[in-house]
Amino acid sequence: MDSLASAAALPAELLGSIDDNLGRWSIALLLVFLLLALLGNLLLKRRMQHDRALLQTNKEMLATILDSVDAFIYIKSPTLEYQYVNRRISDLFGLSADKIIGKCDEAFFDAGSAAEIKQVDRNVLASGNKVTVEESNVLQGESRVRTFLSIKMPLAMSPGATPSLCGISTELTDYLEMQSRTHYLAFYDSLTGLPNRRLLMDSLTAAIEHDEWAASYSAVLVIDLDNFRLVNDIQGHESGDQLLIGVAEQLRQRLDSEVMLARFSSDEFVVLINNLGEQQTSAALKAERVGRQLLDIIAQVRNRSTLPISASIGISLFTGAGEHSMDSVLQQADMALQQAKYAGGNTLCFFNSEMQTSVLERASLEADLHQALKRNELALHYQVQVDHQGVTTGVEALLRWYHPLRGWVSPATFIPLAEENRLIVPIGHWVLRSACEQLAKWSRQPAYAPLSISVNVSSVQFQQPEFVRDVEALLAETQAPPSRLVLEVTESLLMHEPVRVRSTMLKLRAKGIRFALDDFGTGYSSLSYLKRLPLDELKIDQSFIHELLTDKTDAAIVDTTILLAVSLGLTVVAEGVERKEQLDWLRGHGCYRYQGYLFGRPTPIEYLFESY
Repeated sequence: MDSLASAAALPAELLGSIDDNLGRWSIALLLVFLLLALLGNLLLKRRMQHDRALLQTNKEMLATILDSVDAFIYIKSPTLEYQYVNRRISDLFGLSADKIIGKCDEAFFDAGSAAEIKQVDRNVLASGNKVTVEESNVLQGESRVRTFLSIKMPLAMSPGATPSLCGISTELTDYLEMQSRTHYLAFYDSLTGLPNRRLLMDSLTAAIEHDEWAASYSAVLVIDLDNFRLVNDIQGHESGDQLLIGVAEQLRQRLDSEVMLARFSSDEFVVLINNLGEQQTSAALKAERVGRQLLDIIAQVRNRSTLPISASIGISLFTGAGEHSMDSVLQQADMALQQAKYAGGNTLCFFNSEMQTSVLERASLEADLHQALKRNELALHYQVQVDHQGVTTGVEALLRWYHPLRGWVSPATFIPLAEENRLIVPIGHWVLRSACEQLAKWSRQPAYAPLSISVNVSSVQFQQPEFVRDVEALLAETQAPPSRLVLEVTESLLMHEPVRVRSTMLKLRAKGIRFALDDFGTGYSSLSYLKRLPLDELKIDQSFIHELLTDKTDAAIVDTTILLAVSLGLTVVAEGVERKEQLDWLRGHGCYRYQGYLFGRPTPIEYLFESY
């Protein structure tokens, strides 16, 4: 029994021992699990702290990046209140971010701009689509319109939440202003603000190529201010600029809006009128009416010194559909302008085919004139000048041109042409050289040594900076006596830069050269200034001598001129004396030097004197 009891008691003890051990192991395992849990929690906290630090770092990096971007970046709530703004937005509004967040656009833009922004933003949120839009807005307190290129899109801040609005805007204001300025400089005149030559050419080309205007006439009017150079020379370039501005402003105000007005060159304006109708006569009348209006407008313009001005206008009519070229239209209008100039200015002229023939002939003559000096086609003819006793005192050298096909070309034709294209400078130099060479020959012959030679000097030649040096060089080279050389100048030359002209004359006078004022009475010189010039002779223009015996006015002018010359101590020479009655009248009124057909026609030097 004891053994049985003992045997029964053994499992019980064993079981108790096992229970104790299990208890202890359970506690140990629980402790391990608790320890692991604490360790895991610690690691999780550290990981969360690291993630938060990393998130903050990333947030700061993102904020730095967004603040560095040259764009306006913002997020608005579904009710369009600002939730985020970058530094550029703060700079734009002049406020810190915390003073912007929570406010709407009405707080920063004027009412009109804010309403436009709100409409665009609502459309983006309603459609759920990204849009790119150009916005023109005005900030509160400003008047300047700012232009932005904006990209706007919905932005879900959390799953299922109502989307906010994200926007990225780039300001284009400075770029557009620069682009506008560049366009202005390219197509508009900086002085007057009118379209320039380039824009006119584009518009004219479009008018010529316009198919709808194929049967309709258009007109180009080229306007040139008469004697504008005098304004610059007498009153200065600033006064000239103010005059151009005044003319441009008056024309712009008075012309219809559909008429194009452009500044073509210095003092030249161009008007383009389109769609004048299909009848040429009617179109011409309309163009002429506009032209007359332009002349009246310009005649009313005054600059600061109230100097009256006028203009000449050339008009060319043309039709569209490419029947004319841009160059031909302008060339025709310019031909008409030159015709108006030849008519004395302050008028208008239409282009016609006869005019074109004349212009082409003139161009051909100019081309031949370029070669005349090289081909020895130019020659000097001399006309004697005599005193009241019939003694020859000198000669005037007169330029002549014999063309191998045209024959003798009138000086009235080719000399103005030579002045226009400045060929008069080399031609005038050749004339002076020839005259000096002749004086040198005469100086070695006692019978002719007292004779003088008068040479007409063009204003273009006289105004050359090297003119004095050239004359001195010719005298030294040819050994011609300076006291026998007389330079004839015109009244118009004396009025052009009078101070410089007087200085040039004094330098040459110091060398012994004499001066004669040619064609006196036909210009507009100041009598008070004549007294200051180193003049020796006054030549009465032949236009007054022709009617001297029948026209009391001409007689009075000649008589007054003689008295004026005597009072100034000048020798007076009458040109164009053809009749003995004229000679007797002149001698009786105190004029003792003459030149004209009565004493001899201009002739080559070899036929001038029988003994030469």
